[in-house]
Amino acid sequence: SAFPDFCPSPNDDAVITEDYKVPDRMVGFIIGRGGEQITRIQLESGCKIQIAADSGGLMERPCSLTGTPESIEQAKRLLVQIVDRCRNGPGFHSDGEGGASVQEMLIPASKVGLVIGRGGDTIKQLQERAGVKMMMIQDGPMPTGADKPLRISGDPYKVQAARELVLEVIREKDGDFRAGRNDFSARLGGANLDVPVPRFAVGIVIGRNGEMIKKIQNDAGVRIQFKADDGISPERVAMVMGQPDRCQHAVHLINELIQTAQERDGFGSALRSGRVRGRSDWTMGSPGPLQEVTYTIPADKCGLVIGKGGETIKSINQQSGAHVELQRNPPPSTDPNTRVFTIRGTAQQMDLARQLIDDKIGVRETNAPPYSQSTEALASVPSPRAPRRTRSKTHTGSSAQRLTSF
Repeated sequence: SAFPDFCPSPNDDAVITEDYKVPDRMVGFIIGRGGEQITRIQLESGCKIQIAADSGGLMERPCSLTGTPESIEQAKRLLVQIVDRCRNGPGFHSDGEGGASVQEMLIPASKVGLVIGRGGDTIKQLQERAGVKMMMIQDGPMPTGADKPLRISGDPYKVQAARELVLEVIREKDGDFRAGRNDFSARLGGANLDVPVPRFAVGIVIGRNGEMIKKIQNDAGVRIQFKADDGISPERVAMVMGQPDRCQHAVHLINELIQTAQERDGFGSALRSGRVRGRSDWTMGSPGPLQEVTYTIPADKCGLVIGKGGETIKSINQQSGAHVELQRNPPPSTDPNTRVFTIRGTAQQMDLARQLIDDKIGVRETNAPPYSQSTEALASVPSPRAPRRTRSKTHTGSSAQRLTSF
């Protein structure tokens, strides 16, 4: 595995972060529908991937890869495979304008009229819904009985989403899409609902390889997509699209998952009341700026925080919304009997991450003093039994690079 059961010494293969770049126009394919593709890459490689919210007008999009050197190299190989497959795949090319892409998908002859709709209504609504341009390439106005290519152009991610919508039109008529009726044009004019999902529950809602979010979509007959991550808010927003009653059913299913996760992890009631256990003044108020602290624990407890294959530290990152990593090269003055972790995030996210670490290493704090949530770095006020926490640099939300995480 990428991580051993024991804690490595600072010079062994430990968790590091490496900058990497991917073609901007390929980001939609790398992320995949509902984050399925990037989730698969992370699971197969054991490497955490964060992609910047935009490219700043450049041809390549920056991203960061966090894991062991071995897992990072595996993630790179998988990313290269996806990019090559997209470039060499049928129907893909660039129009050279603003990084837009064009794809062509073959529509069965028996489905061409279904995709176009009466008077072109369906294809118009598909274009408006996905924010792309669509053109059915035909030899003439009369049906020929031959399959027709549908050309879709626009932002790569929107093009990918548009393909899925077209496939839903086709599948629905075949009875595969559980929408309950065959009027797709009416369904396109349905409702959009935004559902806030705590960061710790995002992975639970998506599920392994996207299985849970697919099940919710199929059960409710809706489409669900997470909005871009601002890297700051304590919650991600899931956008539910479909008929109003079906959207409400999907929202209910999502909230049930969140509720179950909160109760299982022991802080559901705390979150609902705006407080976390053991913190007398922690609230779900303004998320505040991004900050960074270092957190020192006994060396013999390090393996408990990392876990086999890095699963524990991944879980801590997922549940807290913070980014926790072991320092590969700590300062020379560091006590050799300790290990130093870096925690990045908002004050609330870092506090929850520290609490999760404490739980793993067997520290139980009582009557812990509150921690500052100002724009300055968190104060170092550990209890006598708690690991040492030191002051570090603060990064404001405006200056920190926005990253999209899955």
